[in-house]
Amino acid sequence: MRKRTLLLATALTTGLLTALPATAATAAPTTGPKADFNGDGYGDVAFAAPYAKVDGKGMAGYVAVVYGGATGLDPAKRTVVSQNTAGVPGAAEAEDTFGDALAVADLNGDGYTDLAVGSSGEDVGTDGDGGSVTVLWGSASGLKNGTSVKDPAVSGHDHWGRLLTAGDFDGDGKADLAVGTDSSHVYVVRGPFTTTGTSGAVKKIATPETVYSVDAMEAGDTNGDSRSDLVLTYRVRLDSAESGSWSKGVAYLGSPTGPDTSLPRPLNGGTSLALGDIDGDGYDEIALGNVFTKDDDHSGSLGGRVVVIRGSEGGPVNGDAPMAELTQASTGVPGVDEANDGFGSSVSIGDANGDGYGDLAIGVIFEDVGTLEDSGSTVLMNGSASGVSRTGARTLTQATAGVPGTAEAMDYFGSDVLLADVTKDGRAEFTVTAGFEDEGIGSITALRGSATGPVTDGARAFGPGSLGQTRSFGAFGAGLTG
Repeated sequence: MRKRTLLLATALTTGLLTALPATAATAAPTTGPKADFNGDGYGDVAFAAPYAKVDGKGMAGYVAVVYGGATGLDPAKRTVVSQNTAGVPGAAEAEDTFGDALAVADLNGDGYTDLAVGSSGEDVGTDGDGGSVTVLWGSASGLKNGTSVKDPAVSGHDHWGRLLTAGDFDGDGKADLAVGTDSSHVYVVRGPFTTTGTSGAVKKIATPETVYSVDAMEAGDTNGDSRSDLVLTYRVRLDSAESGSWSKGVAYLGSPTGPDTSLPRPLNGGTSLALGDIDGDGYDEIALGNVFTKDDDHSGSLGGRVVVIRGSEGGPVNGDAPMAELTQASTGVPGVDEANDGFGSSVSIGDANGDGYGDLAIGVIFEDVGTLEDSGSTVLMNGSASGVSRTGARTLTQATAGVPGTAEAMDYFGSDVLLADVTKDGRAEFTVTAGFEDEGIGSITALRGSATGPVTDGARAFGPGSLGQTRSFGAFGAGLTG
């Protein structure tokens, strides 16, 4: 990656394509799909095109669900929703960026997965960029209708819904929703949620120090107590003696009152997050991807780094020796550690080969493929009883035999990655976004899982046109979750 793409790197990895969401993690193994919007037993995948034009409004944005089935994701079976869709609150307006954050959970307890959608650029009355969060409700026919989640502190921040993740943080059996803004605070809205707009109490969560930016947020169970833990990464400004910022992370364990802020667990920093059980012991690991270089952040590295923190009965074990600290110079990691490759631009954990261990998928957004600058690639590393295995790792690009499409300069293949089972066979499919395909239109590639991991047999690729949408700039595929 050249310096000219640095600002876009930050946008893609800290706001547009990895706030997942979620942003993007799925624990492995699981008893069923994390996202099943129509209740048919097959996992589904949700994503967005937050920069897409909707009815002539630039960067209004839309979200889409492609439903799973025995043969994998089929774009013919989909639901596409914008704020101009009947039953959805608001209206599609320029620069709303509807879909710039996504989270999935059964928020009203009816047995169908629901989709929470952030629209952080939405103007709310006279409050410019106040932001909004909308829950789109699952049903036997898939997603339909929506309800707004009230902002509890409108005057205290902008960009309500800039980050989203869902989990049962208090262990009461009802899904809660964590919402990020442009401030140092995250708000946990307790469930259950209703289609009339009611929810439980709101808990305000402050970072351990004043931050420049909260970059990523995810939930998972690192200590096996059946309560979700909340994990954040954030940046702090250095004092005047040193320029730049420092990326850090923190985990708050779940408790009967929600995330316990009395004992924050310090973690490595990063720009992407995933939680899932890599070593099969019942505790979720935390994978933190960090694309920053040392020129841009004092916690950065040459070509990007992924640190994996082990889960345990006491929560995340973050000492001098994490489960894994990975760069493309590490033993067993394919590729070469080169400046500004963006290794760790996205991360996901899921069991792609059905062996009971979560595998680790890593995006390398600015990897050159041959002479093609910033074409992008992905790395898939196997899980094992001892953690991330240093054998059997694979690299997949759009130049890999059998992968649909063609590797081109500045496709940014690996902008987002997702390991999630959509075929109901116990093996996670591998879904990858190329966020800047065709100069920002974006595309998605889906590979089937198998006993040997992802395979190209039956692989599918699709873009906006496959979903009946206009092929135009929009970052189609942002925020993969499922």
